[in-house]
Amino acid sequence: MTAVTASLPDVSTSKRKRAELKRQQRKRAAAKRVKTRQVVRATIPRPRVTEYNYTTAVPVFPGRRGGSPSGSPGKYDVVFVLGVPGMSGVATALDFDGMLAGGDSLLEGTGLEVELQGADGSSLSVARITPNAHGRLAQVRLTVTAGDFSLAENEAFDAVMPALSRIAFEADTPLEVTGILLTEQATQTRRFGATLVGATQPAPELVGTTTPELRSFLAAYREGLNANSTLYQALSFYKIIEGVATFHTNRARAAKKLGTPEPADPLAQQIPASRADLAGMTEWARDNFTPYLGMSFGEIKNTVKNTIRDAVAHITPGMDLRVADYAADIRACRAITPVLRYVARELIRSELAGLPDSGSPAMTTAA
Repeated sequence: MTAVTASLPDVSTSKRKRAELKRQQRKRAAAKRVKTRQVVRATIPRPRVTEYNYTTAVPVFPGRRGGSPSGSPGKYDVVFVLGVPGMSGVATALDFDGMLAGGDSLLEGTGLEVELQGADGSSLSVARITPNAHGRLAQVRLTVTAGDFSLAENEAFDAVMPALSRIAFEADTPLEVTGILLTEQATQTRRFGATLVGATQPAPELVGTTTPELRSFLAAYREGLNANSTLYQALSFYKIIEGVATFHTNRARAAKKLGTPEPADPLAQQIPASRADLAGMTEWARDNFTPYLGMSFGEIKNTVKNTIRDAVAHITPGMDLRVADYAADIRACRAITPVLRYVARELIRSELAGLPDSGSPAMTTAA
């Protein structure tokens, strides 16, 4: 009896130690999960203006090599998050978990299975369109095999968008994609792309008056800022450049008739020759200026007239076309938009500064 009684504390202590060890292991595992979640939900600095952004999360597991941020050959799970135009076009934060739980549309249903086709009409894969908790279609899910994240997104985008365009037409209902989440199956590396809302700016004080032609430029600039459509953004800013060129031609003709000095050509202004002189924009936006550094505004206008302006504005056989259903066309417009916005803004600044009562500067920051 004595021996049995003496052994009880030993057994109890052993159990407590094992239980404590398990608790510590659970704590460490929970801490790792929290750390991973914090990385996934890390705050991404908002751009100065609303623009498309990507963020990538590469998980790190003990004893395992992490994946590449650009991805590697293999299978990718792709989720297109649907939205209601005018209500959910932009994200306030790049949040993977929030994105996976999100999505909405004006289409009711229990879900759809859509057979996707490649550009040549061949069967590509099957996509599942799933509803949210309210019974409205919210996400498009599929798996593709590709060499990296960009190729996976291209393949999925070019296959899914034509199907969504057909659905929108048949239902006669607007339908848009507000974000794209790609997960590399082998490494669980994830990339999220969405339009991120711009940062809050101080309200300006207005100085001077405007003219009818300048008001048309300002209206087009605001439309470009407001637009969620990448193609329409590019076209809105290009219209300003085109309009300024036309007005300058008219002014030059009028000056010649009156025998007065011809006004300086506003399109002779140039993009800075160095990226360092491009202030107030993200690194992504600066990257898009590289082919145009040192070019005049007129040269930029002519360079993209056929490939952007005409290609977006027209559907003409034999011409270059920019179509919203194809990833390459969206990327081309997305890449040139920061450049066109910069040029349009500088041209409007010049117009404002040239007004008799403009003062200096044309706009001042509110205190």
